[in-house]
Amino acid sequence: MKKVLTIMLLTTISTLFLVPSSSFAQTSSDTLYVSAMPPGNINNVIAGDTTATGARKDPNRVYVLQQTGTVDTTYFFTATINMLNNFSGVTLTIIGKNNPNTGMPPVIEPFILNDNSTPAPFTECRTGNISVDNLYFLGKRTDGLISSGNNRFFDGTPVDSWLRINHCVFDEFTKESDAIISYGGDSNSFYINNTEFRNLQDRAFWQPTVIFAEAADTLELVNNTYFGIGIGIWGNDNLGYFKFQHNTMVGCAWWPFRIYQVDTALISDNIFYGTYAGGLDSASIKYGGLGNEAPSVISLDSLFQFGLPPYNETEAGRHIVVENNAYFWPKGIDSTIAAMNDTAKNKIVPPVWMNSQTAAMFSNKTAWPGLSEANNDSADPGFSPSIVNPMVASLDSFTVARWNGSVSTSPLWRQFITNPANVFGPVAKNWATTQGYPVPENFAYSNATLKTAGTGSYSLGDLNWYPAQLKEWEAGQTVNAVKQTKPEIPAEFNLSQNYPNPFNPSTEIKVSLVRPGIMSLTIYNVLGQVVNVVDQGYKPAGTYTYNVNMDKYASGVYFYSLREGSNLLTRKMLLLK
Repeated sequence: MKKVLTIMLLTTISTLFLVPSSSFAQTSSDTLYVSAMPPGNINNVIAGDTTATGARKDPNRVYVLQQTGTVDTTYFFTATINMLNNFSGVTLTIIGKNNPNTGMPPVIEPFILNDNSTPAPFTECRTGNISVDNLYFLGKRTDGLISSGNNRFFDGTPVDSWLRINHCVFDEFTKESDAIISYGGDSNSFYINNTEFRNLQDRAFWQPTVIFAEAADTLELVNNTYFGIGIGIWGNDNLGYFKFQHNTMVGCAWWPFRIYQVDTALISDNIFYGTYAGGLDSASIKYGGLGNEAPSVISLDSLFQFGLPPYNETEAGRHIVVENNAYFWPKGIDSTIAAMNDTAKNKIVPPVWMNSQTAAMFSNKTAWPGLSEANNDSADPGFSPSIVNPMVASLDSFTVARWNGSVSTSPLWRQFITNPANVFGPVAKNWATTQGYPVPENFAYSNATLKTAGTGSYSLGDLNWYPAQLKEWEAGQTVNAVKQTKPEIPAEFNLSQNYPNPFNPSTEIKVSLVRPGIMSLTIYNVLGQVVNVVDQGYKPAGTYTYNVNMDKYASGVYFYSLREGSNLLTRKMLLLK
């Protein structure tokens, strides 16, 4: 896996996440505003910027979708936007601007062609990168139908490419129509932030997935919400780095994520509510876990593919941190499974947080020294009953029908999604007047403990439901500058004394990592409370120097700790103002 490339891209793309869409467009060397009408204008304009050989006429162009009328207009695409053989190093950038009169983002929707077919996918990438901001991707046509097959928005087999999605909504992708998919390829990276995936469920078992990534180098999902979905993340086992942080997942019928052989992962500060709610029966359990393991939120397996060329990873070299997460299954789901076990032909195995095989891997520090988990608790967040009650009822119907095999299960799960009385259902044709911006649901919760249970005392789950916290959290991602001062591998794991000390308001902290993995550099007050998470995530082996700014903190003694796997070092510093 190309982990050096991963970190370079991670630094670059993470910076892009923090730039507002408006400023991103204005700094481009060439900005082109695209009108919504006539249908197909969006794909025709972009195709018109492509030469006969498939090369881009202006590789730096940014396409801005900006509506100015009093009524929102949908951007219908009539053909696939192809990024084929001559897009290497080129980024297709599309940015949506909210309608100044309605406050709504632009909607991108498949058009109904003359033969009643649906164009798909929206983009097909063979080379190059894709970046989209502030768009509402709607999979349903204006006649209410959702075509089968590859009616998805991002599809391709690129190599050494990346896909960036920020502040978007994906709604109504069903009947094998995955929202985002990458078949084949190698060393691709996905960066998806501040996005909601909703109503992505249809078939009885192999439902459409939110993301399908094969042979990926990096999959980073931060501050996203998944609501009413079939499968969260389905991935081929060849995944190098997986970051899943501050996500809210509510109502997932099957796997939250299926990436058993991931080499390096950080799974933290998330809420999993009613995930894998369909359970598995004893005859089918082999499809949902490892061997005969119970279906679980966190599932790992040994490196049966990753340990072979060209990857050559080792079990001892894996670094996976799972911490500060909350999980919960509503009583309706538990009671339905319990009742079915009295009558079902096969016993229904309810979901658990971590199955026994995975738990054994985390506890065996000899074989897996880089696996650690802490502060993962079963706790009810206290979401609004108006959202979760109908969702649980629908999941119960789905579970009963699925394992009794009496009727088609698809309509039962989608009762919740398509019921006209359900205000959290899919966007209607008149979505501008019937929906809120960008969605009607709100996953702020009432559990006060979870509101400070995250890393740095932030709320667990998607911080977009807590805008003030999100703003502060995003600001903290850029306040502590870091540079890799020595690329060679240091002799020992080390945390230097900060300099200067005492300091006001900034000081430098140097850390040395003898092996790649998940690390964290955290500052505590004298009460042991976290006041600043300087850095957290994957780092290659090397020496790093952090310029830490403590301007907003009071004078006094602070402690800072460096943690990587089972290694932990702590030092003391003094802030004097």
